[in-house]
Amino acid sequence: RREMTLLLSFFCIMLVFNIAGADFIHSSGQINRWLGAVNTALVVSFFWALFLFGIVGFQVMADGSLKSMLTIIGTTLIIFISMGYIAADTAFGISNGLKPKPSNPLYSPGVFTIYLVVPLVAIVLFMILQTTIVVRFLSARLPLVWLVSSFFCFAVGQAIMFGASKKMCQSTNNRIDGAFFATLLDSAAVSCIYGFWSAITVDDNAAFEEDEYKF
Repeated sequence: RREMTLLLSFFCIMLVFNIAGADFIHSSGQINRWLGAVNTALVVSFFWALFLFGIVGFQVMADGSLKSMLTIIGTTLIIFISMGYIAADTAFGISNGLKPKPSNPLYSPGVFTIYLVVPLVAIVLFMILQTTIVVRFLSARLPLVWLVSSFFCFAVGQAIMFGASKKMCQSTNNRIDGAFFATLLDSAAVSCIYGFWSAITVDDNAAFEEDEYKF
């Protein structure tokens, strides 16, 4: 429960900065760059935490233990600070080593690649880890429905974000873009992850009572 609470807290923080960076709230270029840097760091950090959350299910560390919590918080904080600096250096040219060519909006192939690759790798690994737990150690298969639903929501959200966002902007006079629907679908994906966790927890408790859940 502690790990799930932590994961949901990370997502809520990320959601707040996502909304805060929307153009309808402010139009300051400087503020947008800072919020963009923070949001990039939060996205990468969240998916790192999701990957660690998937590992915890194998009882590498006891659920809810101090070691488990400190590992997730500590490493996620390191990822956040590191990615935050890279994104900020890219946006503001702090060291002039990562600043991309001038463009509007600002675009950095390196940061964009990390922003795409880390979540993709994390969600695939999470899927593999959790599917392994369900298939090998649990009797119920309902959790797989939640798991597949989560992946579906995430995939559709990313497809809309990067495949249909421009057309949405043009057809709605920049009132709505793909980020709006991607945020909704990402929220649905996280809700499905919670449903998955709840489902395996119920099956987990029954398995423990019958002494069937052994690694």
